[in-house]
Amino acid sequence: MNPKKISTDKENLIIDWDNENQVKISFRQLRKECPCATCLAEREYQSKDYIRIYNQDQIMLKNIEKVGNYALKLTWKDGHATGIYEFLYLKRLTSL
Repeated sequence: MNPKKISTDKENLIIDWDNENQVKISFRQLRKECPCATCLAEREYQSKDYIRIYNQDQIMLKNIEKVGNYALKLTWKDGHATGIYEFLYLKRLTSL
């Protein structure tokens, strides 16, 4: 499944999939579930009860780039840009 259109509103990434479904994923959730190695390690290190608090720059998107035909690279306003969000991963985030 591939996106036909990718856009944003004030707080969400909006994906129109090629099967005609449209989904919204909040910037907060995207940052919380960042798939980069650093963020994965941080989540594994913390307890299940840990609640991360983000400042505004950490949950504001600065740029979205398509990576090949399989993923998006999101750059956050605080400079974090190492997460590659595969389309399948984004689809799974919408079903949490």
